[in-house]
Amino acid sequence: MLSHEFQAVYNIFKMNFYASMCATSKELTMQEAFSLDIIYMLGEPTILEYAKYMGISQPNATYKINQLVDKGYLIKTVSQEDKRSYHLKATSKFLEFYRENDRYIKKALREIEKLFSKEEVKSLEKMLHTIRIFMTEKKKDD
Repeated sequence: MLSHEFQAVYNIFKMNFYASMCATSKELTMQEAFSLDIIYMLGEPTILEYAKYMGISQPNATYKINQLVDKGYLIKTVSQEDKRSYHLKATSKFLEFYRENDRYIKKALREIEKLFSKEEVKSLEKMLHTIRIFMTEKKKDD
């Protein structure tokens, strides 16, 4: 039951994000939207870090990234550590989609605060915090 409900809520948020990205920008494919999301969450990765995370070759990653650069969603900056590699950074064009997603999340949270008591909301916040810490630590161990 818990896994089903968690997955359902997670899917609602994820589907809203990708649907709003693709609806707002007719030039982005769902795969490109996903790639941008991953790059943003990785926090300015190199092309190689992105390729490894996605499980694709570096030439394939470079091709995909160059398309997103051409469309104005990413910029590549030369790495200060290794002048042969580039860090990827989302542009303001992409960040607009995140702001739209943030508005959706804030709206959902306002509804949660209406549906539940302050104690229940505080309990949910504590559970989410604990889950985030656990998942962050688990990722470090992997």
